[in-house]
Amino acid sequence: DNDNNNNNANVIGASKENIQYLVQMKSHDYPIEAFRGTVCLLGGNANKDDDTPLDTLLRELNEELHDPTWVPLIDDANVIDDSSLQFTDRPLNNSTNVPMDDVVSSSEIEQSQSQQLESSSSPTVRYLGTTMHFQSSALLKKSNPYAFLCALYEITLRPHQLPPSVLYPRGANVQEGRVVLLTEDQLVKHSKYAWGYEFTMSRYFGRRVGNRQRGTAVSEVEERVRKEDMVWTPEK
Repeated sequence: DNDNNNNNANVIGASKENIQYLVQMKSHDYPIEAFRGTVCLLGGNANKDDDTPLDTLLRELNEELHDPTWVPLIDDANVIDDSSLQFTDRPLNNSTNVPMDDVVSSSEIEQSQSQQLESSSSPTVRYLGTTMHFQSSALLKKSNPYAFLCALYEITLRPHQLPPSVLYPRGANVQEGRVVLLTEDQLVKHSKYAWGYEFTMSRYFGRRVGNRQRGTAVSEVEERVRKEDMVWTPEK
């Protein structure tokens, strides 16, 4: 939920078996009517203890996925910074600005993964930049419009690292939703989105998303501007 402050860290979780994407499906009694039954990215609001977007992301992943063992293994040192991709024509998925000499080959990856079947193996994390998301008061049915910063990450997981609620679904949590795995075509052609994430997914896949909410707008934020002119941590 985005009602309390205006900074969010969100993630697109990708499972590498016949690539599927881990997202949240909002419940049909979600407080904002326009977002009921829509797709939302995992993540959420920054709080007073979060110094950086990554702090927010890791805390939210622990809360939403119930403390998976791989979350503590993620830190700034192993996050790939691909934020400059958002100012190119390239899709954000399956792209990287890391020099090819630094990219591990697929055979090396498979060999490493076969040796690390424990759920504690560290996932691949990419930072894809920050965007400003705007929602009109008419869309929200509130007296004021709402806007927030979204710091976007991509995390690639192995199937054994997925939360049990995905592997063994038991229904939705009232007021929020449930986590589900969807394919690219499901996300692009058939899904409706909350909080303007249709723009995020369109940019991520390099394809036009079929369903768009009226009353939303999204714009890119330069990293220099975010770091120098914007405050991530909300006031205490």
